[in-house]
Amino acid sequence: MLWGCFSAKGPGRLIRVKERMNGAMYREILSDNLLPSRALKMKRGWVFQHDNDPKHTGRATKEWLRKKHFKVPLDISKTQRT
Repeated sequence: MLWGCFSAKGPGRLIRVKERMNGAMYREILSDNLLPSRALKMKRGWVFQHDNDPKHTGRATKEWLRKKHFKVPLDISKTQRT
């Protein structure tokens, strides 16, 4: 599986995940890869989006995102409607 991030300014990091991912691994990936990708020069007010997978919406992940000051939509499913 691959994990990656991007913004209107361009791509961030792309990594290969060799194991089955759980919440702790997801948070480690965010810490090791998303935080350094902030160098994409995203301006204030950017919003972090991911889907409703349990590792994305678990209490520990929500708390990690809050402590890192990530702005995440309250109801992620509403942001993905076409």
